[in-house]
Parts: sequence; C-alpha cells; structure tokens
Amino acid sequence: RAWPLVMALHGGSGNGRGFLWSWLRDARSRGAVLIAPTATGSTWALMGEDTDTPNLERILDAVRSRWNVDPARMLLTGMSDGGTFCYVTGLESASPFTHVAPVAATFHPLMAEMADAERLRGLPIHIVHGTLDWMFPVQVARQTSEMLAAAGANVIYRELDDLSHCYPREMNAPMLQWLNGGA
Repeated sequence: RAWPLVMALHGGSGNGRGFLWSWLRDARSRGAVLIAPTATGSTWALMGEDTDTPNLERILDAVRSRWNVDPARMLLTGMSDGGTFCYVTGLESASPFTHVAPVAATFHPLMAEMADAERLRGLPIHIVHGTLDWMFPVQVARQTSEMLAAAGANVIYRELDDLSHCYPREMNAPMLQWLNGGA
C-alpha cells in the first residue's frame, strides 16, 4: 500500500514536537504518514540562505526509505511562518510535494515571480486564512489566491470568519480529503 504523506511546518517560535499534535489524530485516523520537522534556525528560512529546504529533503528521503509513500499524494502544509515557507519551498521546480496548503500565511508578490511557471500550472494549492488574522491580513490571502489561480494553480481558498492568527484543526480532515482526491 502506498501511503499519503503530510509534512506539517510549525509557526515562528514553534517546533515540530509541538506542532505534531495539531495533525497527529487526523493523519493517523486517515492513514497518512506524518512528518513535523523543526526549522534549522529560530524560524523557517524566509530570508537569507535556505538551510531548511535541504533539511526537509533529507528528512523526506529518510521517511521514503522506510515507508511506501505515494508520490502522487504528498502534502506540504504549515501555519504562519511554516505556511509562508510552504510557498517558498513548495513552489520551487524541484519540490517533491504534490499539494501545498498554507494556513494563516503571508505571500509576497516576488514569490510569484520567483516561482517556476511550469510548477504552478495545475498545482493543487489549498489556502486557509481567518478574517480576524491580526498578523497577516486576510486581504493578502485573498490576493494570493487570485494571483496563484491566474498563474494556473488549482487553488481552493477557505476563509474562516471567526479565525484569528491560529491553527484551525478542523481543516485537517478537509485537507486530507482533498489530498486523497476528494473536493
């Protein structure tokens, strides 16, 4: 059996051990391999040298050497800085992830210019953002959704009316259903 994979990236000042609990129940109950790594620095490599992408690749290689991971169902998700890093590494042409799901993240227009146009075409992206987010305004998430869709990505945008800048565990099940080919 080939297993779906979820790599879940913590927010700034967090760590993988803590963020693991945001996903563990849903991943286990739906038969997904879960990886919750910790950034190599104080947060994900959003500026300067990217030491995190090679580290994520090493972790992914180690997991794939032990488990039969479905290469068509590999989700990269994250909260806040982790969600923003999903854009940074998930939009690279060499990214192994088939699905990208940033939560409460921000997106700079330069990221779209740096993204591989071929990679964006048809890439499943599931954006979740709260209207009450005080750190990354919801307007940025709306614009990001439109910009990525215009670039050819297959975007699902979910805006949660009562969500501030926090992780909505109730979105895990819909994201896993989406990863597994459901709507």
